[in-house]
Amino acid sequence: MNANAIDIAENLILTGYLREAKKILSTILLDEPDNDRAVCYMGIVLTETGENEKAIKTLDYYIRKHTDNAEAWEALGCAWFKKGDLAKAEEYLLRAENLSSESPSILRNIGVLYGIQNKPQESHSYIMKSYDLNPYDYRTLYALTYSHLNSKQFEEAKVVIEEALYLDFPEDIRKELELIYTKIQIGWL
Repeated sequence: MNANAIDIAENLILTGYLREAKKILSTILLDEPDNDRAVCYMGIVLTETGENEKAIKTLDYYIRKHTDNAEAWEALGCAWFKKGDLAKAEEYLLRAENLSSESPSILRNIGVLYGIQNKPQESHSYIMKSYDLNPYDYRTLYALTYSHLNSKQFEEAKVVIEEALYLDFPEDIRKELELIYTKIQIGWL
């Protein structure tokens, strides 16, 4: 039963239904507090929902037993990033990359981190690697748009936005990209 429930929670996480995934994982963990898969996914959900303190505690607990899970290291890096500790974020995201160097999500998150750290070439390189591996991820296209904008490559940003607008993604991001596109079109950027 719980293996099926965890699979359902995983699919909910992948499709962005985090609240629903959290409910399922909480129920599992009430019955089986040491269910490693449920603990890992709960840490990921907590990171994604901005509950960073809880995410860090949960993922630290999980990683003590499972040092080879790139997804857990990535989530831990993202939690520290959201808390503003960029050094720890970088350490954990690079550990994730060492375990899974072809993960578009990990590469994108490192690229975003390097952008915040004012390392534009490294940032763009990582985001492009992520894009090359998965050109249909709206989060990567969003990051790539901003990478181009930060480099004053407005026409390149416009091309990426045109690609992105064919995809299904959150309405607030769609509106933001449409506004950027319009500003480029009329020369405001």
